[in-house]
This record gives sequence, structure tokens and C-alpha cells, in this order.
Amino acid sequence: MRRISMDGASMGARGLWLSLAWLSASAALGCGRREALPASQDPGAERPAQPAQLAPPAQPEEPAAPLQESRVERDGLSIAFALRPLDRGQQGGGAGPGAAPAAAVAGSDVVAEFTITDASTGAPVRGLTPLGWMSRRAGADGAAAASFSGGAPAASLASGAVDAAPDEAACRGKIKSFMAGLLSVRPEVDMNAYLLWTLNQDNSLSAINPQVALARTQLRSVVSLAGRGVSFVMHPDRESLYVTLRGGQGLAVVDTRRGLVRTNVPVGQDPSRVVVAPDGRTVWVGNDGDGTVSVIDARSTDVLRTLPVGPGHHEIAFTGGGRAAWITSQQGESVAVVDGETLEPLGEIAVGEGVVSIAASDEAGVVHAANAARGEVVILDVARRAVAGRVALKPGLGALQFDPRGRFSFALNPSANEVAVLDGATGAVAHTLTGLAAPDAVTFTGAFAYIRNRGAARVSLVDRSALGGPATPPLVDIAVGQGPPLAAAAPPGPAALATPIAPLPEGNGALVASPADKALYVYVEGMMAPIGTLPSYGREPRSILVEDRSLKEVRPGVYATTVRLGEGGLYDVELLLDRPRTGVCLEATVAPARCAPDDGEADASGCGGDPVKDIAIAPLFEPDLRLAAGEPATLRFRATAGEGGPPLDALDAEDIEVMVVRFPAGYRFRGAPRAEGDGTFSVAFTPPAPGQYRFLAAVPGRGAPVGALPFVPLRVSARGAGAQRGGAR
Repeated sequence: MRRISMDGASMGARGLWLSLAWLSASAALGCGRREALPASQDPGAERPAQPAQLAPPAQPEEPAAPLQESRVERDGLSIAFALRPLDRGQQGGGAGPGAAPAAAVAGSDVVAEFTITDASTGAPVRGLTPLGWMSRRAGADGAAAASFSGGAPAASLASGAVDAAPDEAACRGKIKSFMAGLLSVRPEVDMNAYLLWTLNQDNSLSAINPQVALARTQLRSVVSLAGRGVSFVMHPDRESLYVTLRGGQGLAVVDTRRGLVRTNVPVGQDPSRVVVAPDGRTVWVGNDGDGTVSVIDARSTDVLRTLPVGPGHHEIAFTGGGRAAWITSQQGESVAVVDGETLEPLGEIAVGEGVVSIAASDEAGVVHAANAARGEVVILDVARRAVAGRVALKPGLGALQFDPRGRFSFALNPSANEVAVLDGATGAVAHTLTGLAAPDAVTFTGAFAYIRNRGAARVSLVDRSALGGPATPPLVDIAVGQGPPLAAAAPPGPAALATPIAPLPEGNGALVASPADKALYVYVEGMMAPIGTLPSYGREPRSILVEDRSLKEVRPGVYATTVRLGEGGLYDVELLLDRPRTGVCLEATVAPARCAPDDGEADASGCGGDPVKDIAIAPLFEPDLRLAAGEPATLRFRATAGEGGPPLDALDAEDIEVMVVRFPAGYRFRGAPRAEGDGTFSVAFTPPAPGQYRFLAAVPGRGAPVGALPFVPLRVSARGAGAQRGGAR
């Protein structure tokens, strides 16, 4: 077995640790003196907005006003930090024109944004790779934060309520400690993190924070789906996940920011494969039960077109940056080609019945289609839209995928325990990789191809740089977990739908889902074993996606990401730049979260704001309702204008958020309710285990965030213990 050797092997995954190579430059780090500015005093000519969408809105909007700003100058750079609302509806709170924006509230999701310009010319500084954190200053209690209002200078806080701002040495020390990944020194907000989304064997998605931190759960949220998930894909803007569902439940659109299902889109029968077009404007769903493909507008979620493409399972590939979609039908004879813009058919290419997968390479100008029954790969010429050749292999082909450069395609054969590597330019078999155990999925990093062995607890790596040579590159086997994936129950749909391996954001390793072990394994290239294990909290992860939440350049000189704020108080904002290598500290203030009006703590320190008086949530199920673990329930409630007031007919289901938490800590469920008319809404909930739970509803757009409205207790008994089912009245 050959040992992998590569530069930078010691670098780890962002969110688990940061490269210690940065620490050698600590002497060059310094912290500039910061100045807190009211929003109205920002001298910048243009305010950067939140991260742009791929599909631009029909009418451009003014950038959202910052909740607050802080500014510092150092080494010829002007650096401004702002917290901005995720959407315009968050900032005004209905206070009317001219009202000051609301303060950033503890526990809320906001856009953290750095604007970096040349101090002398004002020109944006582009192409940086910044790292950012927020740490709560010692002594910064909620009472001090409560005095902050809409961009007021931090100096307005009560004297002596918080410790002094860090000097240059202290700022440098905080940055070094955060980069070292010490368990004893962790920031409240990490802007360099990512989330792991797993599609589980049950009707759920899990969002897992891989960061190691004391007193924090790694399970960020669990999204309950209306049916068992088949496959899923993330939109390039990282704000939406699309999940195909069994049982006639269509396509679930999941809001990644809030961790709940935004809507379920009705599509065809038995939806299976889902892909997003390269331009991000449309989502394509293969409906295996009725021989169609549904094309959905990614922004509005409207079904734009339903295309008849032939019977059986469908796979979809794009060429020309999305100008053409190539669609297979396993029980049909042809591959359909559709115009990606007009959604009009461009023709059909006869390839023979039995095609199970398809992959495209713009670099080679070809499309490869794998026929499982015949054991061949059909080569399609993109320009002529015709068959250019057929490569005879062995029957039993499964997944087929091109490497990122489009030079080689990998045709996996779980029946023959081998992988054929085809040259995209010539169509010839360049290499045959043997000694595998039912290979069923392949993923790529910059240096390696990762092949999952469904019949063994290992992942096989192939050095991509050796693929162009005459000798077949050896396989490097990495033991992953205790049990092989096939030891777990078979997933729904074709096996090729699984995406059990996801590259790390740095591109130097991968995350591997092990359904048999109910765990996720972290592997970094250069090691001979995974460096860590993440629990999947009792669920069997079938597929995995990475949502990179690190700072990105969303506009020239503007670096932003979405973060969830910690407790109320005064925060230091630490920023490390790579060019020039500079560390600076700014500041931000977070207002305390609003407390429930009748929990006895509304007047306590740290509970800012007045109780919500114009909205009430009336449960339509009995108090202390007893549910059964593992059995679905429908919880109905009515939203009214205050206690005893009329129903809020104008309130839409998407305005309401529902959360069910296990008390006192642990499991958390967030779901999107369904409107039933007359101000009545319902949400489907399946409790995972016996215990005491709390049902909470929120209407953030009406000034009622989670925790502002009273909770309703729920009791969950073991299945078969005579608990009530459904919960509806």
C-alpha cells in the first residue's frame, strides 16, 4: 500500500481547527484603534448589501440599513464592520419611516459584513481571504447591552459595565488563541465555520456544526420532512436545500438559514434525482413514476415546465454552462436533450434501454451514458448531438462521473468490484481499478478521487495526477468506521443517488458518512486514518453536503457571511487578513433576547423589550398532550390578534416559525406550518423519543421572535403506551 504524501498535510478542516501556519506570523499582527459609528455617520458612498442571489430580483432594492457599524484604519486599509438583517423586514419592525433600525438581538441570525477599502483612495480591496470571530467581552452583561439602540456608539454603555477594549497585544493574543483551536478559548461567533447537512434514513435532515466547543451541542437542528428523502442538492447561494420525497410528497424546499421546510412543491410521481442548473435559476427533478422531469423556478418555486422524457429512472447532466440538459430514461431507448433557457426539446438520441447514469464534460465536448444491462458506456458528441462511440465494459455499471477538469470519467461497477477510468478526449479505457468492494460513489478533491466501497468499511483514494500516465495508479485504502455501508438498511431509490462523501471546504480532505456506524468521519489527505468522528445523533446518514459559512467576497471589497449571535452584551470583533498580514479588533453590541411575557421573567435583567401584545397563539390541542415516540402527530393552532382577538387571516404560513424542543435540553425540531384557513395552522411532528417537550411558535416579522410567545408543554410516551395520537381537535 502506498503512503500518501503531499504538502500541507497538517492543515485541517475549517471549523475543526485553523492552520497553525498562520501562527508563525503572529509577530506581524496588530490591532488598530476602533471607532464605533452611528449608521447615519458612515462616510462611504455606497452601502454593500447582503450576499447577492444568482437570480437577480426584478426590482433592485436599497441595501438593508446596518443594525450598527464599527470602523478602524490600519496599514493603509479602512475596515468597517456591520451587522445587517437577513432581510429588509427584520430591521424596521413596523416602526414607520425614519425609525432607527432595531438592534442586533441575541440568538438571531444576521449578516456579518466587513467592508475593506484603501484608506487613501477608497478603492475596494479585493481577493482577500479573511478570518473573523466575535468574542463577548468580560463583564458585558445583558443589562449593559440593553442600553444600546440602533447604532449608538458603544461608549454610551454604562461606564464600568464592561472590561476595557483589548490593546494591540491582547487583540493579537485573542486571534492566536482562536486559531490554535483551544477548547478553553472559543469565540461566541465563528465566521470561518461550515455546517454539515445529512440526509438520513428516517424522514429527516440533520444540520451538524463540526466545531468542537464546550457546553455547545454539535447538532444545530433537525428538519422533519413530510416523507422519506431520496436525494438532495444545495443551491449555489447556500440558502436552500432541495429534497425529493417518497409517498407523493413532492419536492421539499428547505431554508438553510432557519433550518425548516419553506414549502413542498408538487411534482410528478416518485421524484428521485434533483439537480440545480449551473446558473442557479432552475431546479430539475426526475419523476421516475410517470416518465417526466419537472423544471422549477429556484426563486419562486413555481413549476415552469413538465417534460415527458420516457419511463424509468432519470439522470440529468448539463453542457454549455447549462445551455442544454441531457436526460436519461432507464426504461426508454433515448437520451432527451432540452434547451436550458427555453425548456424546449432539442431532440432525442437513441442509445438503447438500460442507461442508469450520465455525466458531461465541456472540456472534452462529450457526454458519457452508462448502460448497466449491456455493460457499456455510450459516448455522445455534444456539438452533433449524436452517438460518437460505445465502450464495452462489464454488465452491472452504476454511478458515472467526470473529474472536475473533465479529462477522465469514472464508471463504477459494484457488481464487478471495479472502476473503469475513461479518457474523455479519446473515449478509450485509460485504467481499470480493481480490488474494490462494490464501489458505488465517487467524489473528487484537487488531488484525489475518493471511491466509496459499499461492501467494506473503507474508502479508496486514487492519485489524480497519475491518471495521465501509462501505469494504473495504485489504490490507497483508508479504513472508515466499523461496519460496511451495506450493513445498514437499503436506502430508497437507486443506489447511485447516494452522495456519502463530501470534500472539505479547503479541498484537502473529505467527510464520509457511515450509515452502519451512525457517524461521520473526517479525513485529511496525508493521513492513513480519519482524524476524527462526528456523531449523527442516532440517525443513519445516507448522503452528506457541506454548507460553507465562511466569509466570502460578495461584492468588491465586501466580505460577508450569515452568523447566529450569542448572548446579549458588548463584543470584540477580531479580523485576520492575509494581505497584508494584519490583525485588527473592532466591536459590536448585541441586545438581549426578548423573554416570554408570562414566564415570570419578563422584567428580569437580560430580558429586553416589552411583551408582545398584538399576537397570540392559541393551541388547538389539549395542554400536556401525550404523544407517542416515533409516531407522527399533527399539531394545530390558531394565530389571533391578541388574547381573545379575531383570527389573523392576513398572516401567511411562511410568516410563522414553529419549534419543538425537548426540555430541559437536547433535541430541537423546527418546522414550517401549513395554513388551513380562518387563522388556523398545522405542523407535522414526529417525536424521536419519550420525554417532555415544549411547543413554541414565533412570528418574527410581527416582532415576535422565538421565545416571545408562551410555550405549550407536550409529553411523549414510549410507543404502545396508550398515548394520544395526532394532537388535533
